Amino acid sequence: MGGDLGDLRVWQAAAELATAATRATAGFRGPGSAARSDPLARAAVSIPANIAEGYGRGFGRDGARFLRIARGSAAEPERHVRVAAGAGRSRREGAEALLAAAREVRAMLGGLLRHAATGAHGR
Repeated sequence: MGGDLGDLRVWQAAAELATAATRATAGFRGPGSAARSDPLARAAVSIPANIAEGYGRGFGRDGARFLRIARGSAAEPERHVRVAAGAGRSRREGAEALLAAAREVRAMLGGLLRHAATGAHGR
């Protein structure tokens, strides 16, 4: 896999998603918005953290487990965003951008997991 973690496109995309989700939660409004924003931000931040853990373990069998966790974590912001948007607590355009980013990260993680499964994950 060579190089630095920061060179990994999926990690970059996940870090951008985490930043966007954290910023978006500041714009949530209304009763219960803190209860909705905290889990969204935590879930989004956990994605690049788990990718980093998998990278640190070499994306072998053990590292792939963290990629699967990251992929599952990428589904979590989608749920929080949909609920917040449905309750009128977030702007539609911001919600759509976060949903698209989360889907992209999940797809990228799926590709990386397939790559790791082939054993072509050397550093």
